[in-house]
Amino acid sequence: MQAVQRRDPGATASAVLALTVHAMLFVVLFFGIRWRTKQPEPVMAELWSQLPAIEAPRPAPPPPAIEPKPAPKPEPRPEPKAEPKPAPKPDIAIEQEKKRKDEAEKKQREEAEKKKREDELKAKTEAERREKEAADRRAEQASERKRVQDQLARELATAAPKSAAPATGVPAPAVDPNALAGWTDQISAKVKANIVLPPDLVGNPEAAFDVFLLPTGEVQSVRLVRSSGNRVLDDAWERAILKSSPLPRPARAEVFRRDLRLVFRPRD
Repeated sequence: MQAVQRRDPGATASAVLALTVHAMLFVVLFFGIRWRTKQPEPVMAELWSQLPAIEAPRPAPPPPAIEPKPAPKPEPRPEPKAEPKPAPKPDIAIEQEKKRKDEAEKKQREEAEKKKREDELKAKTEAERREKEAADRRAEQASERKRVQDQLARELATAAPKSAAPATGVPAPAVDPNALAGWTDQISAKVKANIVLPPDLVGNPEAAFDVFLLPTGEVQSVRLVRSSGNRVLDDAWERAILKSSPLPRPARAEVFRRDLRLVFRPRD
């Protein structure tokens, strides 16, 4: 039995591919070797019998002067702008204004009350001081009056005759009214010269005092019997009477009186 030979279908394609690869390899080798074996270009040289003169190099021109640049001025810092506060709402603004007004009125009331209390306390202290001074003066005058009376009684007891009986029911000798008025006018003139009237005095108020004198004219005591209605003025008259001691004595001894009623008016 004869064997059947089968033909490979890819043999032709493989042969064509092999021939193509070899042809490409030949072309690459040919052109590569030809590029490597390129002849070098000729070089030309010129021969000189003598070297030419070489000119000295010209000096380079000086560089242009560089003007200094002015220093840059510092830029002013922008002032911070105050951001406007947002306007309060009308109701809030009215309420705040009312609150400030109430606080101011309250502060004024407190200051007025405080000043009133201070004035009242000051007036009370001043009144107590004056009352104490008046009481001290009255006590001092009473003591001085008692002392003078005791001394006068002793002097009268010593001067009177021991056998003489005490006179009773004997009327006092008559005194010339004009002489008595002249004497009291002298006393009033001296007292007015020593008085310091209050600055806020209004009108011409009258005050009367009983003044008790010693035979030497010294004031023993002063007693207010009719006030002028102004306590400050009354005290001023009393101080002036005491300051005027000793008071003028009358020209005639029989006119002298130990107790006098003196009436004063500041405008007379």
